[in-house]
Amino acid sequence: MTTRANVDAWKPAKLSEWAQELEDDTTAYEAQLGSMLTHFQGTGWQGAAYLAAYDRFHEENDQGRRLSIEIRDIATALRNADSRLSGERDALLRRVADAETDAECPVGLTVDDSWKVAAKPYTESDYTDEQKQKIKDRITHHQGLIDTGKTSLLTAVGEAITAINAASDEVRVRGDQLGNGLDVPTPTTVDVAALGRQDGETIADGKLSDAEIAQITARLDQAGLTPEQLEALANGQEVTVPASTMTYLENLYDKAGRDGLIDLADRLVMNGSPEALELRSNLADGLLTLSNEDVVTKDTTGAIVNRGGWDQLHPEVRELIGTRPGLNDSPDGNTSDLPDDYRSGFFKPNMDEWAGVQAYTKDMRGFGQFLASSDQAYIPGERFGVELDRQAANLAYITDNGGYEKYTGQDNEPEWLQRNELSANDLLSVGARNNDSSYALLTGNGSEELFGKDVPGQSYEKYDPQVVRGIFQHDWVDNGTAAGQMINWVGTESHEVGADGKLTTDALQARETLTHLPDLLTPREEVDDPDDDKPDRHRSGGIDVEEFQKIELGFVNNPELARGLSVAMGSNLQSWDNHLSPGTAYLPEHGEAQLAVTDANRLLYLASQSEGGRLTLEMARSAYETDILNSAFTQNEMPPGKYLEQHLSSLATLDGRISNAAANALTFQDQNTVQDYNNAQQEIYDNKKAAAKLVDQIIMGSVDVGLDYTKGLTQDSYGLGAATGVEGGKKVAAMLGEGLVEGAIMNYVDEPEKLSVKYPESATMNSLAVNEFQQKILENALAHGMLDNENLIDSQTGQPINLNIPQPEETQRQLAAYMQSQGFQSLIDDYATKYGMTTLSGTGLGGSSLSVIRTGTEGVGK
Repeated sequence: MTTRANVDAWKPAKLSEWAQELEDDTTAYEAQLGSMLTHFQGTGWQGAAYLAAYDRFHEENDQGRRLSIEIRDIATALRNADSRLSGERDALLRRVADAETDAECPVGLTVDDSWKVAAKPYTESDYTDEQKQKIKDRITHHQGLIDTGKTSLLTAVGEAITAINAASDEVRVRGDQLGNGLDVPTPTTVDVAALGRQDGETIADGKLSDAEIAQITARLDQAGLTPEQLEALANGQEVTVPASTMTYLENLYDKAGRDGLIDLADRLVMNGSPEALELRSNLADGLLTLSNEDVVTKDTTGAIVNRGGWDQLHPEVRELIGTRPGLNDSPDGNTSDLPDDYRSGFFKPNMDEWAGVQAYTKDMRGFGQFLASSDQAYIPGERFGVELDRQAANLAYITDNGGYEKYTGQDNEPEWLQRNELSANDLLSVGARNNDSSYALLTGNGSEELFGKDVPGQSYEKYDPQVVRGIFQHDWVDNGTAAGQMINWVGTESHEVGADGKLTTDALQARETLTHLPDLLTPREEVDDPDDDKPDRHRSGGIDVEEFQKIELGFVNNPELARGLSVAMGSNLQSWDNHLSPGTAYLPEHGEAQLAVTDANRLLYLASQSEGGRLTLEMARSAYETDILNSAFTQNEMPPGKYLEQHLSSLATLDGRISNAAANALTFQDQNTVQDYNNAQQEIYDNKKAAAKLVDQIIMGSVDVGLDYTKGLTQDSYGLGAATGVEGGKKVAAMLGEGLVEGAIMNYVDEPEKLSVKYPESATMNSLAVNEFQQKILENALAHGMLDNENLIDSQTGQPINLNIPQPEETQRQLAAYMQSQGFQSLIDDYATKYGMTTLSGTGLGGSSLSVIRTGTEGVGK
């Protein structure tokens, strides 16, 4: 890894110094070439031999001149490297300096030798939650800039090395030709396919020397994509690569095979050197390049003659990733067994099912790790992305539904489930990079071939997005980062426009995908009631409560998944801010997405299951509100209050709906926490009660435990007189009945003190919302020079007073007078009314109402 200390010590200017030395030497060399011809012409030699020698000397001079040009090309490459590396290095170090001198951060920041940004030590209790969040935000901000700068610098280094090596190779070839006295120097033809096969065979062998590691790394570097090409692929555009690149990659991975890649990747990790890990990453990058349908080669006419894709991958890779065992009734299985290479029985690769699962989970883990080592900028092809995501969903389903017990007839080995867990996460983290793959999986839009039709040995059914729902129900080891990436792009891409000013294909697909999320995340039951007189509202076809509860917990357990959905919802306010929308629909002719109010509210509720999700939604709402308030104070056609009247309903209702979602999500989580606590306490109590009952039965003799009691109850124990042994116990039982001992013991066992859920208070929510709305009005009024009441301005900060803390009565009167004079008071009253109505109907103020809001059904808990 290139450390900060390394980069600090770099002196790119040395490259230009070397370039100057090369040019000085080349100038002297050219002078010697010229004197050679001059000297030859000055001789008295004549005749045919003279002419032949003269031609040869002239040819050598010509080739020598070409050599000098190629040497100067090295000098040019060195100077270009100096210029670019200096710029990239300085930019990266500036970003480091910006982080360490950030005036916006409440505490100082540091950047360590591995480029990690961190806060200087501080006492958390000295800072507010808002300040602590600000610290986290600034760290994230600077880390992103530094990571981008580091990647850009390393890319520049790679490209500079490639350029210098290419120029050096030309000089080396030309020098060899001159040294060998070739009459007509011609470039050596390289058999790229043979090189690929040779390197692939070396990989399959698995035992690479340092020289072989360096050689294959260099060749893969040359086959790598530029940052511009990677960006084009990310934008859904085709990129053209030389035919030699595609030929080399095809032959390399064909000879390496699946097992060769997995084995070598493991060896490279064990090696641990930067060079070994770089080769592993480059191999993964190359495989993703080969898999991508948008990577093409063209002939001289511009026609496409070859392209990457799923079919370019080795058959063993396609078998491992494309075969989904239908174990435990997996909804997306396409075979009843493991892939062919892992099946057991006579003439099969494994002696029994246990051995097959052992090999299968090990290889899946190895291949997942290998793929995950790729550069994040490299995107799998659409089909490869689809297969990776579906395999991840299938592995997660198997893990969540009994593992391999039924298949093997034995208990799961712990490593099987652990491998499944990690493999699924790695595969999903790579597959989710391709937005086209996510679009296909979430909407079901795509060709039958994309979804796996006509693959020998695999069953096929028309694809239904519901089969990958498990992705959003599983508890992921990365907190849902990869799963969230499948949805996050809906927000980041939905407003992208092309050079023509129109929405891009990605943007339109993102909007369409948004309208499919309710079906996937708030699934409905099948309508299977007979056509009878039952009222419609009591017929089936409502929300599938059992599946929805799993999804709820999926969003609770995976905060990054919730944040991903919040980005999608927050970036598409226009799709659901109309609370009167008649239904969820995508209008392709207008490029518009519309979400029905109930669908949108449930998605907001799921997105609010994490702190990051709630913050993202609140930021989106606040930005929307600020934009309208700013327009109110900058337009000149009417008073600000009059302008706001047109938007008041949407502002208040939007605020209420987002507040509802946050309140309901927090209440749901509180319910679960309280229920878990109460259940645990009740279990303890029940165990004690059962133990008391058992003791009672033993002493009373109704349960024979085969013990010889020497002592029974005594007068000192309970004041019942002498009653020794079991027989004595029976006499007591006859007098007072069984349960005496149980009751006595239970006198010393406290019943559990259960907690109760604290539900939101509507009045408190309304008060906070109205105060915030007034606060925004004051802030915008001050910003536009329309707040001239000193009583409403904090003398210390110069900003409007904080309405979220108690204010004196006089200040409250001044506030009311200002709002009245500016025509805002009636708006505030209306805002309070509309917000209150929204929260009253949309916030779970009790267990039953929250259940109805969540699922449409009473009495549904965890």
